[in-house]
Amino acid sequence: MHTPESLPFVMMRGGTSKGIFLRESDVPADRESLTALLLDIFGSPDRRQIDGLGGADKLTSKAAIMGPPRREDSDVSYLFGQVGILAPEVDYNLNCGNLTAAAGVYAIESGLVAPRDGHTLVRVHNLNTDRIVHVSVPTTSTQVITQGDLQIGGVPGQGAPIALDFSRAVGAITGRLLPFGEARTEIAVPDRGNVTVSVVDGANLVIYAHAESFGLSGTEDPQAIDSDPALRAHMDALRREVAIRLGLSEYWHQRSAPSTPMLVMLQKPRDYHTCTTGELISADRLDLVCRQYASGSASKTLAGTVTVTTGMACGIAGSLPAQLCGEPGPRRYTFGHPSGVIHVDASVTRRGDSWHVEQAAIQRTARRIAEGRVFLRGTLP
Repeated sequence: MHTPESLPFVMMRGGTSKGIFLRESDVPADRESLTALLLDIFGSPDRRQIDGLGGADKLTSKAAIMGPPRREDSDVSYLFGQVGILAPEVDYNLNCGNLTAAAGVYAIESGLVAPRDGHTLVRVHNLNTDRIVHVSVPTTSTQVITQGDLQIGGVPGQGAPIALDFSRAVGAITGRLLPFGEARTEIAVPDRGNVTVSVVDGANLVIYAHAESFGLSGTEDPQAIDSDPALRAHMDALRREVAIRLGLSEYWHQRSAPSTPMLVMLQKPRDYHTCTTGELISADRLDLVCRQYASGSASKTLAGTVTVTTGMACGIAGSLPAQLCGEPGPRRYTFGHPSGVIHVDASVTRRGDSWHVEQAAIQRTARRIAEGRVFLRGTLP
């Protein structure tokens, strides 16, 4: 009997994302072959990803390729891949902040970083953006601690808090915190009029717009957004226009569902119920209500990289998030998303004509779920 080729994998949850972790030494170095391998492993393209390890949701169709450090200021390298579900493509143009927490855990549990008693700092070099993220993982002198009392919106139960500092990850896509050089920009969207936006490139490239600009209240369930083709076309038209103006037209046209730039629709604090458990999120808990859209669908949560970027934006006077949050200043912000709330500690200061991010930190939980060998269908070159 013919035995199909296989390779070792680890399945991990990081924050509100879940991914398949692979060793760099086990996968092809060139992107075309790597993409074919990942599509095989995940069972894409297929809406259910029934013949692979994919979770049939963009939050659970993610890959992490882990390897030794390539820079002196890092401990481990991490390449992120957003694996297409319906499209046979893998997007390597961005980082996943939630999986970055799992990358820190993986590095320790795989022997790439030795644990210390108390907390172990893992300096994660994200190869997608060439940025360093400091991940502080709770540990004993021999192992990772996963049990704790931190509960995050969108994840059942509790876990040990993992602190992620993204202050070194600014300019992930364009190299500039404010790609247009200003806190607010008027974008002319073809056949749809003008939209006032703030475009901030922190740990991810994010467009901020008022929910009302798209006829929304800002508290919609993701399914309501996804079921409106005209709305999605409007949002994608804005994203495309910003991408083209920032020199990302080639990237945009090569993919059926580009993930960059992200779009976040903003609203002042309002009461709403989560899409996962029906929990009431009270307006008095929040600084902003956010709905995130990219890759052809609305997200059930707020991405880790988008959260820290929003924290940065709240500290930039004149930006749309700052206008809704009030006087900018170093503090903890709380954002409401479809599955609950997320907090970010952010501090941004003005030095001359430039804004500088001094802090952009979130807390996540993460754990190893499974490990073993994945058997391939035969797309390895």
